[in-house]
Amino acid sequence: MNPSQISEPATVTERRVVTGLDQLSSPVGRILHSGNSGVLIHRSGAFRYEFAEEGYRFSVDLLAHLNSTQAGVATTLCYAEVLGSRDRVHWFVHLRSLDEYKKLIHAVDHDQELQEISRVDRLPEKGHGNWERIFVESSIRERVLVPQHGLTQFANAPFDPDGYFAAPAQNQTAQPLDQQLNSATAGAVVLRTGVVRYAFREEGRLYWYDWQEFVNRELAGSVTCFLYEETFGHQDTLHCLIQLRDLGDHQALLDLERSPAMRERIHARQRIHDAKGGGTGEKLFLDGTIHDTLLVPCAGSRASRR
Repeated sequence: MNPSQISEPATVTERRVVTGLDQLSSPVGRILHSGNSGVLIHRSGAFRYEFAEEGYRFSVDLLAHLNSTQAGVATTLCYAEVLGSRDRVHWFVHLRSLDEYKKLIHAVDHDQELQEISRVDRLPEKGHGNWERIFVESSIRERVLVPQHGLTQFANAPFDPDGYFAAPAQNQTAQPLDQQLNSATAGAVVLRTGVVRYAFREEGRLYWYDWQEFVNRELAGSVTCFLYEETFGHQDTLHCLIQLRDLGDHQALLDLERSPAMRERIHARQRIHDAKGGGTGEKLFLDGTIHDTLLVPCAGSRASRR
């Protein structure tokens, strides 16, 4: 029931990868994404299986309106979970600052067209209703993700710090800006989440930063990773957006992670000072807390395609 990520190939060797840009009509200069925003709101929810098609259509209609009326303020992109839970949808709301979220709240209260999208009967032959019946009860969750601060900053894209909640993630990496992928241009995204032990909160962040910068250097043009921390949620929970050019690049990422060079330069290095007992990256995170979720962009009117 998940939406198709790749359009029908014109030939055996030619294919077009769907990206978040397919959901947008705004000029590129007014699009916010994982690289140039100061804060992300990650909202996810599960569709009831019998209403999954209507759920994807609801997402398309809602986001098309929001991205049109809130261009330059907020950009919301829709992804479907393809390896994880069936018919779970993920929305990433990109903002420069949380202060701008109040404009979305104002739209919810006063934008009649937006209200109609949430009220219209989307289930005329299935008992009637809208999103309140489409989603599994209590399945909608929100997390606030902030680009990890305190890391090395590169001058990839100058920004006004007064207008941003945190420095945009595109400045975390030495990967050239013209080679960076982001939530709008990637053909697939791996959302990697882990909980750092309190005693090693700084060491855990540095370890994950070193890991992502190694990936960004070795797989430039195919993979770009950005690091975020969860705010107003679970203390010391880190989130890494691993943005792939397309699904095929996931294998290159796996091969790199298993390589001797990755082990020598990242995994086998001492990460914990002897004064704290010593150790490598294996001791930094709570056991069982590192999870990968594979997401692909929904694509405009094709989001409900099977």
